[in-house]
Amino acid sequence: MIKAIGIDIIKIERLKKALQRWGTRLERKVFTSEEINASCGKTRLTYLAGRFAAKEAVFKSLGTGGYWQDIEVLAEKNNKPYIVLQKKMKRIADQKGVKKILISLSHDNDYAIAQAIAIGEEKNQ
Repeated sequence: MIKAIGIDIIKIERLKKALQRWGTRLERKVFTSEEINASCGKTRLTYLAGRFAAKEAVFKSLGTGGYWQDIEVLAEKNNKPYIVLQKKMKRIADQKGVKKILISLSHDNDYAIAQAIAIGEEKNQ
C-alpha cells in the first residue's frame, strides 16, 4: 500500500557551487562513505546530485526533514537504485508504518530529479 510520495529536483550547478564552497565538509554531512566512493569519474557531480535529490524525496515521503547520513542511496548490479534507512530515519519510517521506499532517479545536463514512494503493509478491512 502506498503511504506517501515525495519528489525533488535540483539544479546540478547549485550542488557544484555548494561543494566548491563547503568541500568535503558538506560531502561528509550529506553523503555516506559508500555513496562518496561510488561517485567517481566525469559523472561524479551528476551522481551526487541524484543522491541529494533522492534523499530530499525520501524526507518528503516520510513527512520529515533530517538525518542525511541515515538515508543511503545504493545501486544494484544493474544500476537500479534502492534506499537503505538507518538509525533515526529507520525509526521514523517504522513509526509511520513504512516498510520500504521505492526510488526513481533521472538526470539531464542541468538537473537531477528523484521520486520516492513510501510503501506500507496492506490494511485488512
